[in-house]
Amino acid sequence: MTKAGSRPAAAADESAAASTGRSRGTNRRNALIATAIALPVTLILAFALAPSGTKTASNGPLAAVTVTAPAANPANDAACTQVLTALPTELAGLAPRQVKSDPASPYVLAWGNPAVVLRCGVGKPADLVPGSSDVAFLSGVYWLQSADGGDDVFTSVDRSVYVEVRVPKSLTVQPLPLLGAAIASKLPAVCSVPDGNQTVPDSELCTHRP
Repeated sequence: MTKAGSRPAAAADESAAASTGRSRGTNRRNALIATAIALPVTLILAFALAPSGTKTASNGPLAAVTVTAPAANPANDAACTQVLTALPTELAGLAPRQVKSDPASPYVLAWGNPAVVLRCGVGKPADLVPGSSDVAFLSGVYWLQSADGGDDVFTSVDRSVYVEVRVPKSLTVQPLPLLGAAIASKLPAVCSVPDGNQTVPDSELCTHRP
């Protein structure tokens, strides 16, 4: 025989179980809703933070930088190869860029967007003449500075090979110290840029070299 009060107790247990089930169901629905909201936000942030050269669903990698390569000169190959071995993969926080050079040359590199472009083995700068005043010493290398449109153009003038670096004027970092240090670590100076107190034979001046 069933004891008095057992049915109300059982009903209370069933009610509590149902309430717990509803609570769990509500919590599960809330969790699913939160996930549904968070996932698109996560994807948006992932796209926004993806590097510019990374392929995503909304954009592709940056196009190759098109550069006119220096004229081929076998006399420059050994020196330029040495320079390339010392150059950083990433330049002052700028990622490397793919380069399309014409004619094809291994001695042209680029970093960042807008691109910093290095060309090893260029010809003697037209502005490098006796009395040139736009020559500056930085990171162990003498550079001749000029301007070309939106770029500052720096050419190393005291090594066995001329190395040109084009730096967009809009760039907020200065890559020249790293590049100068790399060049100086591989190629010794072959000429002089005297200061006002030095007397150097013309044959040793960078302005008089071929």
